[in-house]
Amino acid sequence: MVLTLLLSAYKLCRFFAMSGPRPDAERLAVPGPDGGGGASQWWVAGSRRPRELSPGASTEVQGALERALPELQQALSALKQAVSVRALGAGLTEVFQLVEEAWLLPAMGREVAQGLCDAIRLDGGLDLLLRLLQAPELETRVQAARLLEQILVAENRDRVARIGLGVILNLAKEREPVELARSVAGILEHMFKHSEETCQKLVTAGGLDAVLYWCRRTDQALLRHCALALANCALHGGQAAQRRMVEKRAAEWLFPLAFSKEDELLRLHACLAVAVLATNKEVEREVERSGTLDLVEPLVASLDPGRFARCMVDASDTSQGRAPDDLQRLVPLLDSSRLEAQCIGAFYLCAEAAIKSLQGKTKVFSDIGAIQSLKRLVSYSTNGTTSALAKRALRLLGEEVPRRILPSVPSWKEAEVQTWLQQIGFSQYCENFREQQVDGDLLLRLTDEELQTDLGMKSGIIRKRYRAPSPLVFTPPSLPSQDLSILSSPGFRFLRELTELKTFANYATCDRSNLADWLGSLDPRFRQYTYGLVSCGLDRSLLHRVSEQQLLEDCGICLGVHRARILTAAREMLHSPLPCTGGKPSGDAPDVFISYRRNTGSQLASLLKVHLQLHGFSVFIDVEKLEAGKFEDKLIQSIMSARNFVLVLSAGALDKCMQDHDCKDWVHKVSAGLGDPRTGLGDPRAGLWPRAPLPLSVFQFVLYFIFMCFCYLWCFFLIGG
Repeated sequence: MVLTLLLSAYKLCRFFAMSGPRPDAERLAVPGPDGGGGASQWWVAGSRRPRELSPGASTEVQGALERALPELQQALSALKQAVSVRALGAGLTEVFQLVEEAWLLPAMGREVAQGLCDAIRLDGGLDLLLRLLQAPELETRVQAARLLEQILVAENRDRVARIGLGVILNLAKEREPVELARSVAGILEHMFKHSEETCQKLVTAGGLDAVLYWCRRTDQALLRHCALALANCALHGGQAAQRRMVEKRAAEWLFPLAFSKEDELLRLHACLAVAVLATNKEVEREVERSGTLDLVEPLVASLDPGRFARCMVDASDTSQGRAPDDLQRLVPLLDSSRLEAQCIGAFYLCAEAAIKSLQGKTKVFSDIGAIQSLKRLVSYSTNGTTSALAKRALRLLGEEVPRRILPSVPSWKEAEVQTWLQQIGFSQYCENFREQQVDGDLLLRLTDEELQTDLGMKSGIIRKRYRAPSPLVFTPPSLPSQDLSILSSPGFRFLRELTELKTFANYATCDRSNLADWLGSLDPRFRQYTYGLVSCGLDRSLLHRVSEQQLLEDCGICLGVHRARILTAAREMLHSPLPCTGGKPSGDAPDVFISYRRNTGSQLASLLKVHLQLHGFSVFIDVEKLEAGKFEDKLIQSIMSARNFVLVLSAGALDKCMQDHDCKDWVHKVSAGLGDPRTGLGDPRAGLWPRAPLPLSVFQFVLYFIFMCFCYLWCFFLIGG
């Protein structure tokens, strides 16, 4: 007890010594090649003069580095001279503590840790760690991997990508022990962020296989690294890496992580990974079939981003939040057509806004273009969770929160058009629109000529060839340098806003054949053409009869590529029936229904689901939230429609059946009431039997399970013999 208190006091003193002022501290002088100014040569330099700290660093950061760098230099020197395993361990621990304390410094931790990580690399410490990762002693490899995971900032990732990928991949082949696997998974998590090329190398050479293998473990820290590694691979690896992830069934292996009942951070990181995969249209259907996407929106709706931000700050590896480059990767999720991607992207950015507001670094959100995407979600999103998260993020960033725009644009009155003009910053044209009595119908039909002649947007840049090609990720056309001013002109900006409005509008009042959603399934940008097609009297059954010229002249689809894609898809639709709006056909019944106790059996049930799916079975697991009073009906209905029923008998699974003579417990219901109990899966590590006697019906079910297991084993031995 006394030793623990002394150790805690020592760490506190170290922490305050690094973050607090020290009057007698002198500026650190870094020796040049002649070795002057210090005991050892470090920070490879071309000059013989001592090198000053970066002038761009704040005074607090400079002060912290001046106090930490001499101690780091001394620890690195001792580490280089260490020979025995014990001395190496002591040196690695000393350097690790210095770096960990730097990461935990409030507000300036990233900058201070960056300075220490750079110093380790420039002094040869990074190369030394790569050599120690190949040491024969397991303890040395574990400690070296733990330190390497802490120092993988951008420049150090560059170095490892050039000379150390083979070392990391060889280490990943050692699937045990869990202490080593935990650090190697953390290293892979960082290296997946290096570049698309590095990401693809890791995927091809076995790094992804190692991460997917570790997804079946129970160590929460290891699983969290796995979830983040898969998310980074999806975010940074490009479409080729995403395709390989789906081929290796990463979406299925993410299910147990997203289904975990013990770690909310783990669940969110897993949901981020699967949501990013689903934004790739090439693999979207395969990701949907995994069932993991169904967990994203309910999870996000149940969590508080402020609490999530506090959890990130409390964890040493995420205490500073995400770097600007990482945040930039999340912005496209807000602009995705998938609700899951919008939802998880808004949640992460809301949590990051809380962290960055405490650090005084909210400007980064403007730099990466997240503000406009968040405002777009508030204005157009019909999902309450996504809209609320976007509003909260904007408030944390000190931005004005726009009002939600009513989605039924074709039914707008003149007042709604006026409100929309004010919200998008075109108040000066309100009077012109009012004089022309522009309502929702006229707004959606406006042409460039009418904007110029009737509504007073006189700018010469309002031409059809300058229309925004994409309402989701706006890409201006190539223009001569002297014409770049048109991008900020009123007409051009108005057309961009109008295109967004057409894309997110709800056309249910006039679109009887659901043409808007069909166009959106081809490309989210194509929803902007819905009203032009519907106004001409077209629906999905007639679209294949239209010519390309009619789409151009009558429907206003100016881009030839878009016309060609729409017509091709319409003609292909002739060979496939329109989706049925009735009940599902009997062929959709799952092969297996898995039931379990939520408090003890969720992990075993989710792993069982993955293994069955990997072998080609369709599986239903009761993850959805059922309405009050309908749980029993929906449960029994789902079980009876399945071809096989599996009940996971985890620890304490039968406890609630004790004295349940009225058969109210649902495990009792399904085991006794089905009449044909097909399978029971027991956890051999669990104490299955409760202390009190079981009802006869449940006892018969368990005996049936044991008897069937005996029959299967007997048949197995007969066939094997």
